[in-house]
Amino acid sequence: MTALNKDAAVAVIGAGAMGAGIAQVAAQAGHPVALFDTREGAAAQAIAGIAKQLGKRVDAGKLDAAERDAVVARLTPAARLEDLEGSALVVEAIVENLQIKRELFEKLEAICGDDCILASNTSSLSITSLAATLQRPERVAGLHFFNPAPVMALVEIVAGLASDKAVVDCLYATARAWGKKP
Repeated sequence: MTALNKDAAVAVIGAGAMGAGIAQVAAQAGHPVALFDTREGAAAQAIAGIAKQLGKRVDAGKLDAAERDAVVARLTPAARLEDLEGSALVVEAIVENLQIKRELFEKLEAICGDDCILASNTSSLSITSLAATLQRPERVAGLHFFNPAPVMALVEIVAGLASDKAVVDCLYATARAWGKKP
C-alpha cells in the first residue's frame, strides 16, 4: 500500500469544524491543502482559526512556532471548485444530503484528473449510492474522520461496491501516514 506523496495536493470541501480539522491534519502531514466552502470567506476564516489553535499549542510549548508557520503556509483558501483541479485527493465534508453530495462529486469528476481520489467524510450515507451517478465510481471511497479530526485517532475507510481496491488501500496508507488509525 502506498500513501499519497507529501507533495500531492489535497483539497477539502467544507470549512466547518470537520472540514477545517481534516485540512489541518493533511497540512500537518506536509501536504499543500486547498480549502473550499461555498460561504464567502469561510475558508479563510477556518484557516485563521487553525492558525489560532496552533498558536495556543505554541504558547503551551507543545509545538514549535516554525512548524505552526509551515502548517499554516500549506493551507490556502480556494475561491472556486475549479481551483481544485490539480488535487490528488479531494475530501468532501459538507451537509449530509445524498443529492447535494452527488451533485458535488459530479462537478468534481469533470474538474479533477482521472487519477484524483474523491473521498467523502460521510458517516451515514452509502458510498455506493454517492458514486452511483459518476462515470468513474471506482475512484470514490469513504474517509470518515471523527471530531475533532486533529485529535481523534480513528479514521474509517469505507469502500463502496465500485471502489477500486487501490484507492481504498491508498486512503488506508495515507491515513496511517497522517498519524491516524484507519
